[in-house]
Amino acid sequence: MTDVVGEYEHGVVRVFLLDAGLRAEIQETGAYDAFCTALGITGINADDVLQLETLSLEDMPLADFLQSGYDANEDDLTEYQFQLDAVSDSDAMVLIVRSGAFVERPATFATEGPARLIATLREPDFEVPMTPLPNPDPTAVLEDVPAKKKPSDAAMSGRIATIALLLMALLVWLMIRIAG
Repeated sequence: MTDVVGEYEHGVVRVFLLDAGLRAEIQETGAYDAFCTALGITGINADDVLQLETLSLEDMPLADFLQSGYDANEDDLTEYQFQLDAVSDSDAMVLIVRSGAFVERPATFATEGPARLIATLREPDFEVPMTPLPNPDPTAVLEDVPAKKKPSDAAMSGRIATIALLLMALLVWLMIRIAG
């Protein structure tokens, strides 16, 4: 099976369960090249990936960790509760991957194999991906910009009065300066 990260996707967290071989390779190298190969993608931004040993959570279930750490959507957590509880009760390594980790977009990746997708959760600021609307006639000319409205006589009189007051203030300041 495959899943897709949309070009404009934001606010989605995916939880991957790693098999023993992939887990050992990531622990040994500290890089995610083997993970990318398992997913069938070219690269991943490591800043948006959290490597987590489930035993390090002690008495906290993985679902609670995702709720407190990523503020994951309650409905999504309920939907994946069984898978998350099963991983919490084992000695496993999971990678928590945000949408921003996928370098190339749109990205289609494998959800089975050495890195198995066990949950896709939305964060609170999840936005629906927006695609640009097609322009049916790109050669069409927009309407002319409306002409600027001519200032009224009252507006012009106010501007002239303001300039006159500024000139008088400047003249008074100059007289004080010369006399002082």
